[in-house]
Amino acid sequence: MAEEPNNLVLKLLREMREILDRHSAMHEEHQRSLATLNKKFDEWQETTATGFGLAAHANLRHDAVTERLDDLTRRVEDLERAR
Repeated sequence: MAEEPNNLVLKLLREMREILDRHSAMHEEHQRSLATLNKKFDEWQETTATGFGLAAHANLRHDAVTERLDDLTRRVEDLERAR
């Protein structure tokens, strides 16, 4: 009878250890998955920022070319009127 309570405690502790080991493995798997998702999100964010940056740069360049064209058009018109 003296061994019975001891065995019961050991049995419960072993079961708890098994559960804890499974939870630890799941936690590690979740950490890996989260790290992968974070990396993908960072890559997507960089791609999106680059895409918008290029579009904004193209828009600014277009505006500058349009402004320059308008300026040259005005100058030609002024020269034609001066003749």
